[in-house]
Amino acid sequence: MKKYLLLLLILLAGCGEKIAIPQPDGLFSISAYYDAGYFDGESSTDIVMISNILFTITDQSLVKRSLEFDEIDRVDELSSPTAMCRDDYSQYVFVWESDINSMSVFTSNDLAPFVTLELPEVQSATALVTCATGVEIDPLASTFLYIADPDSGVVHRYSWNTDGVLLPYGILCRDGEFGARNIHTPAGMAVDFDGMLLVCDADTSRNWVVRFDPSPDLTDIIGDDTLYRGTAVRFGSASCADEVEADFTLGDARECGETDWVGGPSDLQGEFHIPTSVQVDGNGLIYVADSMNNRFQMFSADGYHDMSFGSAEMSPMPSRLSIVDWRTGSGVDDINRGAYLFSIDEETGAIRKFISAEQYIYINQEPPPPPS
Repeated sequence: MKKYLLLLLILLAGCGEKIAIPQPDGLFSISAYYDAGYFDGESSTDIVMISNILFTITDQSLVKRSLEFDEIDRVDELSSPTAMCRDDYSQYVFVWESDINSMSVFTSNDLAPFVTLELPEVQSATALVTCATGVEIDPLASTFLYIADPDSGVVHRYSWNTDGVLLPYGILCRDGEFGARNIHTPAGMAVDFDGMLLVCDADTSRNWVVRFDPSPDLTDIIGDDTLYRGTAVRFGSASCADEVEADFTLGDARECGETDWVGGPSDLQGEFHIPTSVQVDGNGLIYVADSMNNRFQMFSADGYHDMSFGSAEMSPMPSRLSIVDWRTGSGVDDINRGAYLFSIDEETGAIRKFISAEQYIYINQEPPPPPS
């Protein structure tokens, strides 16, 4: 079994105060999450958070909404957008328009069109993310843009600069061999606390989230193929002398001494049945949408399972998620990390909103109702 921490649930005293309990190192949050409403006025396919504003895409539109789902601004007549992300400084929103095989870029403050660039080598896009790790290799780039393309079996890498230039710069990974460096069905992606890239592998025989150092390996050239792939890196220290997939992944993977490992869907804690999306909060806690298990799972930055929540009624087949950290004061530590979680239902496109117990107490000055 994958490594675990014992999850101690918050107990609520009769007077409404939390009972203090020891917290092991690396356990960032043990708050439960509670249903805080949903929006089904439009069918959404992806969601991004910028400065506590929701950016969503529908089959033809890019929409800005408040955390209460009120519309702020929108751009219509897009060509079947399937994935989106923001840049590292939240100045731009990247949107993949599948019908024209192009990346359209908008300014985040007013959704003004900035540039549209055709990328003929991309066959599909299920997720986008920017990550500046290793970008010093290209003096003209401000960051790298990564595109999860399951139809091509690769995660593409492009260099991006604010003049609106997007150029191919090899790949992060591709389908192929068994090891963690190869992603079979790339899905959601996120940048972790150390600037490493987390990539969901939705292949049902794997069900992993793999950690990469995305820095281009300039020696990675095979024949006429300039790959420049990234390198799988461990979540923590090595568990044994041999390299085993469990050290580089979240989910059920081959561990030390295992010679007969066979992957597949799992509903055990810390394991997945098609992980579709991953996000990281300001403390480094990793959130994964465990789609076919109708739940979300959280892990510490070094890969230990923290907690899970959700159900077929509460969170049916979550396909995308986004996290909100909420400032409660001016101090460095006056932030509720992971105060809100937003997700999209795969089948209906409805947006669901969840609030942490910590944020609930901050707003209402009383504890939330006991979990059902």
